[in-house]
Amino acid sequence: MNEQLALIEEAFRRARSQPLSGVPIDIAVARQYGDSTVTLRTQLPARGGNSSVQPRAAGPSGEAFTLGDLSAVAKGKSDEGVDRKVSTASFFDPPSGGDGVARGETSLSWADGESSMQVGTLLAEIERLKRKALSRGVNLTSPQEDVPAEDVAMLRQVFIMADSTSRGSIELEELKNLHHVLGEPLTESEAASAFKAMDSTKSGTVNFEDFLAWYTLAHSSSGMLSKKGQAYTNRFKKMMGRIGGQFKLENITVSETGQSRSLEYRVNFFYNDHGHLKQISPWHDIPLYANDGAIHFITEIPKFSRAKFEIATGEVLNPIKQDVKNGKLRDYNFGDMLFNYGAFPQTWEDPQHTTPDTGHIGDNDPIDAVEIGTKILKTGSVTKVVKILGCLAMIDDGETDWKCIVINVDDILAPRLNDIDDVEAELPGFVSTLREWLRMYKTVDGKPQNEFGLDEKAVGREYTLKVIAETHEFWKRLTASGAKTV
Repeated sequence: MNEQLALIEEAFRRARSQPLSGVPIDIAVARQYGDSTVTLRTQLPARGGNSSVQPRAAGPSGEAFTLGDLSAVAKGKSDEGVDRKVSTASFFDPPSGGDGVARGETSLSWADGESSMQVGTLLAEIERLKRKALSRGVNLTSPQEDVPAEDVAMLRQVFIMADSTSRGSIELEELKNLHHVLGEPLTESEAASAFKAMDSTKSGTVNFEDFLAWYTLAHSSSGMLSKKGQAYTNRFKKMMGRIGGQFKLENITVSETGQSRSLEYRVNFFYNDHGHLKQISPWHDIPLYANDGAIHFITEIPKFSRAKFEIATGEVLNPIKQDVKNGKLRDYNFGDMLFNYGAFPQTWEDPQHTTPDTGHIGDNDPIDAVEIGTKILKTGSVTKVVKILGCLAMIDDGETDWKCIVINVDDILAPRLNDIDDVEAELPGFVSTLREWLRMYKTVDGKPQNEFGLDEKAVGREYTLKVIAETHEFWKRLTASGAKTV
């Protein structure tokens, strides 16, 4: 950006020496890509003229086209232009007042004083144009500007993580939830300041291009940031560090030991760590959150089956085994299940904690989930659950036993299911059928019916995410002392 500033200042010096007024000045940023040159151009207004800046771009052959047409460079097709205002204030500091120039902003005046041009506005506009190109796969940033080459694909995953409804934009609460999930919670004022920096249109929503522009500008050493903004950026970089190079599902393998349908049968989990295969605990070593914000679901019992498999929380490395009662293997005898049944790793329903909304303690197990997609998932499979839809507050023998309702990321139904109301709309009667199965399945063995809290209603996504996050915190407390079994 310093090289651009020098060029702009030189343009103003030349303008002062021009005898003619009313002549605009063109500013262009060009980058070579293979046999093509991509140019982004903006125009300084003439002295005394309109102060608006109208960005234009020139293609490889030199013809002019609008900013939206830049997509043709990367994707071979045109797109609509972008019409939005540019905020030149520091991302985190309010305007200083009085002189009309915000902190972090540079102003440059014409020699004759007829009008003024804020260089910060122009620089921000050039940066916006480059970020627009970057989001479409064209990098217009030069190494001399010391702007980090961010992994756009990873940033898009972070954005998808925050975009809870898959609508292509996020709101303030979703930004706050993102930080909470990634272990860097924001105060109300921090969240409001960060979101304000992203929301250049003041619409209350931020799309991916806004998010990308903010992130890349924030990480530029020459960007317009206050010290407070840089502190936030450092926190965001920590979150990105946690996401990059993390746990990969494709590195997991499972092996079976013991005869099927025997007391010795186990499903053991292994992870290929840079060529070294080591046994891991599915409960403790598989992260709750995937690197794109989805949640990992461990299948214990495939749909349409009866054997009651479960993570062995009392055994070293917690393999999956078939549950045993009075020395005998347990099965579900109340009909085949219409869903895949399993658990979330790195969660724990604390038996010392009484849930206020149910009035009962936790059941001393990882939190349960039912995956309602169309596919049969194998025992021991680990699946990314892209959408948490809701949950039922089941009460089993006086203990809170949450049953989360989720959908596989790859399932054909996933695009149509975003919250618990969508389940009823797409699968009428499913939630009540699930609840009644959970209520009655033990009665065939002479046990009483299970009960439900929360007026027996299935609550929605937001409530369920908080329940999952709470049980994740309980797991952290459990394992903080080194405990691996319960």
